[in-house]
Amino acid sequence: MLITKKPELLSPAGSMDSVKAAVNNGCDAVYIGGRQFSARQYADNFGIEELAQVCDYCHLRGVKVYITVNTIYKDGEFKELLNFAAKLYEIGADALIMQDLGAAKLIKENFPQINLHASTQLTSNSLSDVRSLEQAGFSKVVLSRELNLEEIKEITANCKAEIETFIHGALCVCYSGQCIMSSMLGGRSGNRGRCAQTCRLPYTLYNEYTKVKEGHLLSPKDIETVTILPQLIEAGISSFKIEGRMKSPEYVAGVTAVYRKYIDMYFEDPENYSVDEKDIKILLQLFNRGGFSQGYYNNFAGSSMMSPERPKSWGVKLGFIDSYDKKSGRASIRTREPMVPGDGIEIWTEKEPHAGSNINKASKAGEVINIAVKGDINKNDVVYKTHDKALYDELKRSYQKDTRTRGIYGKFKAYIGKPMELTVWDDYGNKVSVTGEEVQRANNQPLSPEKIERQLVKTGGTPFKAVGMEFEGDTDIYIGMGELNAVRRDAVEKLERAVIESSKRKPQGFVKPKSTNSQFIYDKKLNVLVNNIIQFKAAVANENINIIYLEFCRDFEENYKEIIKECHRAGIKLYAAIPRVYRKYSGNLYGNFIDSLKKSGIDGFLVRSMGQFDEFKATGKEIAVDFGLNIFNSPDVRFWREKGSDVICISPELNLNEINEMADEKCEMIGYGHLPLMTTHQCPVGLYAGNKQNGMYCELKNSGKQFYLKDRKGETFPLLTNCKECVCTILNGKPVFLLKFFEEILASPTGALRLMFTTETAAETNRIIEAYGRMLDDWVDLHPSVKKLIREMAEKGSTKGHYFRGIE
Repeated sequence: MLITKKPELLSPAGSMDSVKAAVNNGCDAVYIGGRQFSARQYADNFGIEELAQVCDYCHLRGVKVYITVNTIYKDGEFKELLNFAAKLYEIGADALIMQDLGAAKLIKENFPQINLHASTQLTSNSLSDVRSLEQAGFSKVVLSRELNLEEIKEITANCKAEIETFIHGALCVCYSGQCIMSSMLGGRSGNRGRCAQTCRLPYTLYNEYTKVKEGHLLSPKDIETVTILPQLIEAGISSFKIEGRMKSPEYVAGVTAVYRKYIDMYFEDPENYSVDEKDIKILLQLFNRGGFSQGYYNNFAGSSMMSPERPKSWGVKLGFIDSYDKKSGRASIRTREPMVPGDGIEIWTEKEPHAGSNINKASKAGEVINIAVKGDINKNDVVYKTHDKALYDELKRSYQKDTRTRGIYGKFKAYIGKPMELTVWDDYGNKVSVTGEEVQRANNQPLSPEKIERQLVKTGGTPFKAVGMEFEGDTDIYIGMGELNAVRRDAVEKLERAVIESSKRKPQGFVKPKSTNSQFIYDKKLNVLVNNIIQFKAAVANENINIIYLEFCRDFEENYKEIIKECHRAGIKLYAAIPRVYRKYSGNLYGNFIDSLKKSGIDGFLVRSMGQFDEFKATGKEIAVDFGLNIFNSPDVRFWREKGSDVICISPELNLNEINEMADEKCEMIGYGHLPLMTTHQCPVGLYAGNKQNGMYCELKNSGKQFYLKDRKGETFPLLTNCKECVCTILNGKPVFLLKFFEEILASPTGALRLMFTTETAAETNRIIEAYGRMLDDWVDLHPSVKKLIREMAEKGSTKGHYFRGIE
């Protein structure tokens, strides 16, 4: 594949020092967040005046600025959001990175000149997803991290949007945008930028009552792709994104510099591309969790990508404990790395907390050093260098002084008796002219054009570097050096103002979203999602069910015609629930079945992505959009209504007051179920019980064994394995159960209530459907069976979800 354009190097910044670190180490663009509406609410982030300063600083040096506005919004936040977007528009932000589809549509309508980038939170897994996002107004799409190079190549070759992928940094264990684990466990939503990183906590895997493995079982290693950078470039990726808005400026500086070096190396001499181990060591020293993986680019999943021992940075292996005197508290360490005063080390003892110390004496690699350190330390314990003072000092120097400049050109006119004139311009269309003192005739030695040029190109201390200066005029002239310096300063300052001004936009008004004035609907329809044929049989035998959503399973594939007929005989609509993970390989797994469903008498489809919607809407059948699309506000509901949705399942992260503000009769809310907290390729069953090191499938494929995770508080999380797709859904151990609060739940404008079944037996499925059906018929005088179920669920444990608390 012939690549003629370098991919953009996009660096993170959580502070002004990080901005300078990224810019002065070679990035093409930075992505930053404001104090509001950013998916990294725990980064320092920027106020609007600081954001303006960042834009000016970067634009003067030819660097673009992308602002992360990539959370989902409540109805009451839209006035503030649009005010914020208007200011970002005015200060010259090059693009907004967004997740919320309704908000993105609103901003595109109000500020059409600003580019929108689709966040990885939108879970774009396929060419159809990208094309749908193009139609929605996005000029760049950040793909899910799980896609491999072959999938990416197909997408880049067949879409108009630019494609961005992550090349270095932390890796989410699940599909971004599909995780509500932090939200459900602690009320801190990752979709709102407040992820508590519950995936980095310790868990124990059980097979029924047998302990299988304990540790940080959901914690992946960071990715590093400098070793496969040519493959990524040749895949046609437009933008290479470094993760790390919460990392230090030194981290940003070091990682940016390394990737800048190797992108340039490839384009200078692709045949001789090679990576220096010293650069890998720099990346490891800056941050690693037991080494790196190359992410999913060439691997489906596996234990080689995980770091169950420890979720924090390990540092670089320094050596081993040679001996330890417990009485004096002194350790002898055999080293393999040089040390300087100020370095930090950590000794990995058998039990945590590990012992650590600072170094106060320089040593060479290979020396045995002796230090004072307290801890339960033993011979042969591994020692890591966790802080490299020399490296960090060098990286700090790289951004403390601005070295990044923009090339400019100039033309100097000097005719005797006329004011001198200097015109300067850049490659971006900015051009200014200034005049100075009148040019005099030289009495003795005239001022040569060469000397004038040497004086005019002295642009040090400015954002510019003169790369060409042309002279026009008389040759026997005299101009004072001070006068030359003054005209140069005036020109440079005027050009600086012109560059900044050219990136600004004029203020404009905007149209606020319309408010929703829906009436409460007490006579709600009952919809049911089932995971297998056993649950389906239980559901179809119940009265008052409007829709059954049936997940893909073997029985459905083999008997779909009879299943459709069975539903219709019962007067129930049947929707096929399209898999949450729907990628290129899904076509190989389900292609014939999906084609058959499209041509069948099925009533509709439950879709989980933008691309799925457009694909299945084309069949002419009814479409329900699932809550994984994070439908959170009135503009989101309008977005999907305008696209032609028949049912819109709203986010389970909303509380009742928020639902009342945004929902209408097409909306469906979750009434029961073990909510899916995350969907991951890194199936704990395969990783820790099925011996899966790399690739798809493990030794326990289709074993039927039941596994679950248990956290440090004793809460359990059932694992719903899909061995055909080789993905795992981690469920909340406590189901949402609302019969005790049914009066409050009914007082909403939603037209339907959904019951979700995952691990339930046929009897449990039937009992819960019957109870909810009875409550819909009469929620005042409770049937004895309903009272009994409420008591039992209270004893077993259930949750009200977010309906009475909500999220931050």
